[in-house]
Amino acid sequence: MQVQCHCGNVSLSAEYPPTEVTHCNCSICRRYAAAWSYYGLDEVNVSVRESSPKTYSWGDEDIEFHYCPNCGCVTHYVTTPKCAAKIIAINMRMADKHTLENLPVRYINGASF
Repeated sequence: MQVQCHCGNVSLSAEYPPTEVTHCNCSICRRYAAAWSYYGLDEVNVSVRESSPKTYSWGDEDIEFHYCPNCGCVTHYVTTPKCAAKIIAINMRMADKHTLENLPVRYINGASF
């Protein structure tokens, strides 16, 4: 499975497709309108063509969001060393529409945390 940002600068690939996507309504995910799929850090390869992704962390800084500096797409996030869970979340909004529309959606009420 492979996805990429709008301009193709940042690509992410995983050995297997996700079984679902997660929609979270926390203050940042709501603004990013992301559809996350979760993997272990060693299960995803991030490739960069020209410019390295920029990062953004907020609040407790347990998560580091990555976005393409060229087109601005939020491509993924990784948990920081502060967080016990070691994951990478791929923004599946970068997948082709047929892949995304066939995945079940799990809703998380992140706004309540």
